[in-house]
Amino acid sequence: MNKFRQILLFSSAFLLTMILSELFIRTSHLASVSSKEYYDDIGSGRRKNLKYLYFNEGFGIGKFNKYRYIGEANSSKKSKNTIRIALVGDSYVESFHVFERDYFGNFSEKTLKEQFPEKDFEFLNFGMSGFDIGNMYAYHRTFVDKFNPDYILYMISEINLVPNYKYPLRPKTILENDSIVISFDFPISDINNFKNTKFLMQHSSIINMINNGRIKSKKTPIQETLFDKIYYWIKAPKELSKSNKKDVLKYNIDPVTVKIINTLDSEKVIVVNRSGSEWPIEFHKLCLDNGFSFIDLSKTLDLMKRSGNDPNEWKVTRKRGHWNHAAHKAVGEEIANQLIKIIDE
Repeated sequence: MNKFRQILLFSSAFLLTMILSELFIRTSHLASVSSKEYYDDIGSGRRKNLKYLYFNEGFGIGKFNKYRYIGEANSSKKSKNTIRIALVGDSYVESFHVFERDYFGNFSEKTLKEQFPEKDFEFLNFGMSGFDIGNMYAYHRTFVDKFNPDYILYMISEINLVPNYKYPLRPKTILENDSIVISFDFPISDINNFKNTKFLMQHSSIINMINNGRIKSKKTPIQETLFDKIYYWIKAPKELSKSNKKDVLKYNIDPVTVKIINTLDSEKVIVVNRSGSEWPIEFHKLCLDNGFSFIDLSKTLDLMKRSGNDPNEWKVTRKRGHWNHAAHKAVGEEIANQLIKIIDE
């Protein structure tokens, strides 16, 4: 009986501690709950009207609007005087690591308004962490097109030129009989697994942090997790910048990637090299042969690095990662300057 009472007291104390901790974390906004939701029209996406807070190499606070993307909620309707530009890409485009006011799209918008004061410009952030070119195309066709953009910027790095389908519940861009198809054929087990766990993830910051830690432990060296900043002081910068990019594209372009580029409207879509190095020659030639306007950010980013301002270095946190604040400003202004030439044509 005494042992039972001790177990009951311990369980009650543990539960009370968890509840109080959860209330403190949620009210002080120290961490976020899961931002993921499953939708019939786009598969896995962001939750509507959800505030988020992220600590990574940078620090970001923002909100997903009622249309499920970061930034001002722009409906499908727009005035005749408005030029709407959709940004499609991976985590560099989504940009959790900076405040919205420091986002490169805002710098682009400001520069274009100064050049064309008679026009209104809207940059819509349709980035999604982990996107590859197959995800971008599926998102473009199932979601982005609904907002009637005048231009769509495909912001592509050499590391996301191959559809890899590694994220569950995201529609796949595949080939069937030489035709491009967007498949929502998700395993029932994946859908059920998400539905069975989402309540805890979406309502508990603690559970969501534990799950994020579990995911990170699978792809992050244990020494980095244990020693954090000390690890970065010791680790050579050259080693930290190594990527896991696939070099297969130096010889053969994925057939799905070829079909995507051949299918896109070159009058509306602008391809952007968002990486710090040049694309594989074969892919660059494919884009040129299809008549796409092209923005190359690698020269801007390389110039920053050679001038002593590494665009991926975060001095405060002593980490390397996504674009820092200076890089967002430089990228935003370069995109705007290139769009000015395209709009003037």
